[in-house]
Amino acid sequence: MNIKSLILGSAAALVAGGAAQAADLPVAEPVDYVKVCDAYGAGYFFLPGTDTCLKISGYVRTEARFSEAESRADEKFDIWARGQVNFDAKEETELGTLSSRVRIEGEDDGDISIAKAWLSLGGFYAGFLSSAGIVDYVGDVYGGDYDLGDTDVPQMGYNMAFGNGVTATLGIANNKHLIGDKSVGLATVDYAGQSLPTLVARLKVDQAWGSVAVGGIVSQARYGWAQFDNDVAYSVSAGGIFNLDMLSAGSEFALNGFYTKGAMAWNGINDASVMSDATYDASTGEFELNELYGVSASLKYAFADNLWAIVAGGYGEYDDQGASEDFDQWTASAELGYKPVKNLKVVAGIQYTDRDFEAAASTADYDTWEGKLRLQRNF
Repeated sequence: MNIKSLILGSAAALVAGGAAQAADLPVAEPVDYVKVCDAYGAGYFFLPGTDTCLKISGYVRTEARFSEAESRADEKFDIWARGQVNFDAKEETELGTLSSRVRIEGEDDGDISIAKAWLSLGGFYAGFLSSAGIVDYVGDVYGGDYDLGDTDVPQMGYNMAFGNGVTATLGIANNKHLIGDKSVGLATVDYAGQSLPTLVARLKVDQAWGSVAVGGIVSQARYGWAQFDNDVAYSVSAGGIFNLDMLSAGSEFALNGFYTKGAMAWNGINDASVMSDATYDASTGEFELNELYGVSASLKYAFADNLWAIVAGGYGEYDDQGASEDFDQWTASAELGYKPVKNLKVVAGIQYTDRDFEAAASTADYDTWEGKLRLQRNF
């Protein structure tokens, strides 16, 4: 064997050995880039390797408020900030669309909470979300001061669609109570643990001209002392929102009304310093459910797609069965909104509130002005 043959043979062996080793090396998988999911609207994308479509949205809000202070200890001027992130997940199944939402909110005081957490399949829904039994079309004015209360509560139910925009909702939810400190004869109205759920119902119609709905909740008032009989508390509400495109595109009128007996936590005034679900009546030795009713309305005029004005007003009356804290309250507000660029909203507003107590009340009347400037970036 000559030198030339030895060199060629060694080279061939090295090439063959290298090929064998290369065959044993891991091979990179094809890159599965995130893909757009257009089945549920803009913003959704497929989670890699699944049929689940995810959308991430939310806002960052900063607001400055100036108000009349009732005492030197109260803040007359304050700036606060809030962040909100929504995670919406959807996919198709044999039983319909499987959906869910998780909403996380936090403010500048450091508190972060789960503001929403629910799932739905077909018409069934369950989780922590706004109650279907409370109809609220005017609550978006001036930061929500016309809301019918914090109606987010753990619940489950079913939405039935009848066609032509008509839907009905039936469900059950946890109880909500307003434990005030103005009970006659007892320090507070304490409640025992719930033994029955709150019943929730709503009938709604959505059309091109707008939307109308009527809803209600029925709840158990189960007192902390066994000698008192349980009561049935309830709240009914109705309202609608109507497009006013004949004035300008985007203009609308909204109207709301409600009546509550013993279910104060579901309404918008919701002031535990002067209100409670029930009052102890020493003459009968029983608790009596307190009452509240209210109406509100708002008118929005759109000057352009990015410029609008809203005026709103509301009236409410609280009837304490002990005749100790009866009052009526009315509120008026106005705001001007502008979007200088896409996804940025600037809102300036002013609000006046007047509360008048009955002569027998131990709390003084008051009226107050408040102004705000809000910056909000949506994404």
